Amino acid sequence: MVAFDVAGTVLNDDGLVIAAFKNAFEATHPDLWPTHGNRWTQYAIDTMGQSKIDVFTELLGDAEKAHQANIAFEESYVSEIVETGAVPIAGAEEMFKFLRSEGIAVVLTTGFSRSTLDTLIFELGWKDLIDLSVTPGEAGRGRPHPDMLQKAAAALEISTPMQVIVLGDTASDMQAGVAFGAGQIIGVLTGAHNVDTLHNAGATTVVNSVADLKSLI
Repeated sequence: MVAFDVAGTVLNDDGLVIAAFKNAFEATHPDLWPTHGNRWTQYAIDTMGQSKIDVFTELLGDAEKAHQANIAFEESYVSEIVETGAVPIAGAEEMFKFLRSEGIAVVLTTGFSRSTLDTLIFELGWKDLIDLSVTPGEAGRGRPHPDMLQKAAAALEISTPMQVIVLGDTASDMQAGVAFGAGQIIGVLTGAHNVDTLHNAGATTVVNSVADLKSLI
């Protein structure tokens, strides 16, 4: 199987995640944002790809406050996606079709909740282009832990991690692939992190975008 991250990897992000992050704090903790906004934004960038509820919990130190902030974050993100339209990274859909024609399962993993991921899949019209999708809540833990990859592999009856390719735009994507033992861990430059960050986190290869994956299979 090939396990793809979503935002920044197969879905054009264009700053929407960070904008929704800011909107969430301004909606739920407007008193904190002026003081902590710059530092928290950098933390969000550094931890991009991880479970969003985990990020909010780390910053706020309170599970209930984190839950409320996460709800506001996902509402803001989904609202913007629905309003402006979800735009796939060039070549993503063609890659999904190619992989499935070769008998390779297409899996989406994410830091979003199930409701948000389902909205994205619907807006993109990808229901029939993928085999499986997994969220942190369903797997137990989000990235950098390998739980989502383990759950997907088990569901598809893949017992050898070396038969899995992981593709993502963040350090946490790469770290999850390393922890899982994936055969290839491929970083793309269409999202949050740069070449050095991806390589330092364990990428076996870094390419410009998902469209370059075919040459590596």
